[in-house]
Amino acid sequence: KQKMKKVLLFTTAIILLVSVFSSCKKKDKPQTVFQKVQHNWAVVNEIDNSHDASGDNIDTIAGVSGDFINFNSNGTFTSQFDGSTDNGTYSLISDTQISLNGQTFTIKTLTDTQFVLYGKDVISATEYDESTINLKR
Repeated sequence: KQKMKKVLLFTTAIILLVSVFSSCKKKDKPQTVFQKVQHNWAVVNEIDNSHDASGDNIDTIAGVSGDFINFNSNGTFTSQFDGSTDNGTYSLISDTQISLNGQTFTIKTLTDTQFVLYGKDVISATEYDESTINLKR
């Protein structure tokens, strides 16, 4: 009986230990903005506004199947959009700004499935060009 109690106690202890350690999952480290950017994103559309003294002149260019921007881990990107292919470099200026070939964009949204970039070039006191690029995964 004494030996049976020890075996039962030992077995119970092992089961408890296994259940405690198997239930303790490692939490995944949150991804950095740089890691979140590094994907192949489909182009939903690009909304351009050439604002002048007469007001806004908005042009929306819809992405078609096969349009993408692929951000690589080495700081380069490749894109296919509106019939043109482009290659270049990108870098994060901060968690809310990214430089694409030297042009600064604000990161408006960055989730696992959505990436929205906004850029604005001021030409004069009454003129500016702005662009919103909507991407998805």
